Amino acid sequence: MVLKNIYIARHGFRANWLPEPHPPTPTGIDSDPALAPHGEEQAQELANYIFSITPQPEIILSSPFYRCVQTSLPVSKLLGIDICLENGVGEWFKKDRPTKPSPASYETLSRFFGSNLKNYWNPTLIPSLEGETDVEIFQRCVEFWEKFIPKFEAQFPEIETILFVTHAASKIALGMSLMKFSSVYETIDGEDETLRAGTCSLSKYVRLDSNDWKLTMNGNTEFLTQGEEMNWNFANGFEAGSNEDVKNRQAQNATRQSVSTKEDYTDVYVTLDIPNNAYNEIPATSRLQMSGLDDKQPLFKVGDEIYQGKWSKVMGTEVAFNENMQDGFITIKDRIHLEDVTPN
Repeated sequence: MVLKNIYIARHGFRANWLPEPHPPTPTGIDSDPALAPHGEEQAQELANYIFSITPQPEIILSSPFYRCVQTSLPVSKLLGIDICLENGVGEWFKKDRPTKPSPASYETLSRFFGSNLKNYWNPTLIPSLEGETDVEIFQRCVEFWEKFIPKFEAQFPEIETILFVTHAASKIALGMSLMKFSSVYETIDGEDETLRAGTCSLSKYVRLDSNDWKLTMNGNTEFLTQGEEMNWNFANGFEAGSNEDVKNRQAQNATRQSVSTKEDYTDVYVTLDIPNNAYNEIPATSRLQMSGLDDKQPLFKVGDEIYQGKWSKVMGTEVAFNENMQDGFITIKDRIHLEDVTPN
């Protein structure tokens, strides 16, 4: 038999994405954080989803960074399958990064993950310790598949379905190289669709023949309570999940919220015509409620009285001042005639 199905998942939400102070890394290695509690919940939801589908993976090959093995653990426990370390799907570090951490060893990680982590698999390759360009990580993954598939099939001829747990950049580069694209920047449909790489997202590739693979699940997050989070691609410009990436996302969110606030709230000034038989003067303490201002016939409630309105344009000019008679005046262009529809 040969490999027929490859699942690729990204690790869960990282602890160092939460507000400071950040906890120390479990391994003591720079840039090797654990999952946040939310990330642990995501990992369990990923495990539950994988348990519900077929075919199920028969082994997990995880990046040796702590967050990936931690994400793998619920799947390992629920399906009763082993986790093996595979450096070839490890993290992407840019060349200009001040430090390029090497992940922990099997001996170190086994202290945290016990018997679920096995050492009977030798990693296919080791990423450059000098960092990589976007071209080089793609070439790393091309080389990885060329070596990994025949090696794995020779060692485990009975296994047809596997799961990789990796990082955003590696998840994309692995998928694009497996499908024989020429770079990490290409779209997968010739238009605008790209590989999705949110936290704990799951992609699936099915073998068509000896050399060709088809994407049948692209970054699925439908099983996650919070849906897709921290999606990333190479156009982002920052290392996935880096401090720069997180700060950039925060700035973008702040801008969107500012724009949203400006768009969601608009000052509207209209004249309300109360029927002559209703009030000579509305008490200042009366409560005004309204519904359906976008409709042709909005509803109003003044005190205990209910009115149905009808929009019309003001003939001539009407003006209004604020309560302090300051800041000039406002020209009113619209009027709503109210008809009493209070039930008897």
